[in-house]
Amino acid sequence: MRFIWLIIGLLLSGIGLYGGATVGMGLGEAMAVGMGIFFILWSTFYEAFRRNGFLKFIKRLFMFGFIVLIIYSAGIVVFGHMDTATYNEDYVIVLGAGLNGSEPTTALEKRLEKTVEYMNRNRNATAIVSGGRGRGESITEAQAMAYYLMNRGIGEERILLEEKATSTYENFANSKEAVADGRVAFITNDFHVLRSLQMANLNGINASHVGADTPITLLPICCARELAAQIATARYYIQ
Repeated sequence: MRFIWLIIGLLLSGIGLYGGATVGMGLGEAMAVGMGIFFILWSTFYEAFRRNGFLKFIKRLFMFGFIVLIIYSAGIVVFGHMDTATYNEDYVIVLGAGLNGSEPTTALEKRLEKTVEYMNRNRNATAIVSGGRGRGESITEAQAMAYYLMNRGIGEERILLEEKATSTYENFANSKEAVADGRVAFITNDFHVLRSLQMANLNGINASHVGADTPITLLPICCARELAAQIATARYYIQ
């Protein structure tokens, strides 16, 4: 078993460090690295984790959290692929994600690929690209998304920019007025659909959804961050 824990630890640490080097060391990346280090320590000091009472307790606590993360991750990814869009909506809100300078990251590019597909199937829809300018980004996420869509044949007149949002909640809060008179869908990555649906509902937006794939190498980071974000979502319900 210790060899298995070592392999898992190296994989998680490598994924987290790679993510940190390419898009920045955020919460998801740090969580992946932390879990990886724990597995490496467990494999290295295997006997101590078997015999020492305190270490056994820490190991069990860690494994409980890890199993919760695995179950949660599987659930949100499956839910994220249960698309409900009818392709008759008036508006589609495209939720922003990180940029590399002015270029969409891989996760955001997957959302935009789905958006191009959606807009070509529903010629009457207006896309609302939502996202402000984050750390290390040279333009707003909304601008980058608009450029991507226009470069792939989506007319500028079919795109509205929302350039202030810094969170999923704000994506919907800032788009609420623009979509008040029509049917709405939103597009995001599969792991992000469930929480996005909650944020839409909190803002009084009855939206259908389309889930874009997430690259397998990014899933551990994204799902770890998403679990933490889901826990933090409780603040919207107790205000």
